[in-house]
Amino acid sequence: MYTVLSTFESFGGMGRILEDFIFTNVVPENVAVMQEYLRGFSEQAQKLSIPSAVFLAFTAFLMLFTIERTFNEIWRIKEPRRGLQRLMMYWAVLSLGPFLVVLGIGVTTYVLSLPLISDVAESPAFLRFLPVLLSAATFTLIYAVVPNTLVPFRHAMIGGVLVAAVFESAKFMFGFVMSRSNFELIYGTFAVVPLFLLWIYVSWTIILMGGELVKSLGVYRFKGSDKLEAPLFQVLIILDVFYRAHQKGEVVTENSIRELASRIDLEKWTEYRQQLVALNLIRSVEKGGLVLLKDLSEITLWELYEKLPWPLPVQSIDGRLGWEATLSETFKSICGHNQEVLGTDLESMFRSHHQTIRK
Repeated sequence: MYTVLSTFESFGGMGRILEDFIFTNVVPENVAVMQEYLRGFSEQAQKLSIPSAVFLAFTAFLMLFTIERTFNEIWRIKEPRRGLQRLMMYWAVLSLGPFLVVLGIGVTTYVLSLPLISDVAESPAFLRFLPVLLSAATFTLIYAVVPNTLVPFRHAMIGGVLVAAVFESAKFMFGFVMSRSNFELIYGTFAVVPLFLLWIYVSWTIILMGGELVKSLGVYRFKGSDKLEAPLFQVLIILDVFYRAHQKGEVVTENSIRELASRIDLEKWTEYRQQLVALNLIRSVEKGGLVLLKDLSEITLWELYEKLPWPLPVQSIDGRLGWEATLSETFKSICGHNQEVLGTDLESMFRSHHQTIRK
């Protein structure tokens, strides 16, 4: 951020404004001494050579890669952004991010300087909630954009607001505890560095907890039966949605899948999608969503069962559609036949085997 701002002379004074805002409203007070170190870094950043700038950009890309990979693990996504798509997102964050942050601070500063609301700006309550609102907006965007999947904005906003509140509480508690600790006796003047790193660790943990919360909001079934269908049945229900969408020339969106929350396990939807993509049955499209890729007349139910990692269902499917009732009766017949064939108790099986060996 410092490097990007220092590249353009017109933003030369905004770096100091950005520092003051961050270390006043984001970082605990007793760690704010780190600001002097970062100011020294910002001065050196203006003199970076091309190889040094490339190395710094590479380090920043690795950081963003780690963040994206961690969020994808939370959402159980095994298909990260690739190639140009990932490069463009990272580049947008690294280049446009600082400008958007500075623009937001500049607009806020301008609004607060207006005579009409100058009295409001001097109110401690207003200033107390301004950082929380900015933090909530930042966290909301993180949860909505970083995972390589469609995250409902409502869920991202709930997570962003809650994490912002926890973040402010953690900032107060961290500053309160550390101001009463004797870290300087151990580290001396170098104490600010481990404290700053510890605060980064605490902040990252809070962000990850928020990610788990947002993800849970998306997979928790607020309504519907507690009884889920067997995995094979769930895949068939999903394929039926794709078949009907294909007949209408439509794409299947994440919202369409979430409407099946009473019948499929949304937490396993990513796994189901990956299995169907691997079988070349569905694929994503550029405009968003998924479409049916293969003619379903080319694959039988048995072939689908063989290629999927789940066993044959032992319970009937709870559905009202015609094919569901027919399939339910078919599996009842299969289960009844299997039960009859495998109805021998284990002791009898072992006893007959050993008696045969003795003879």
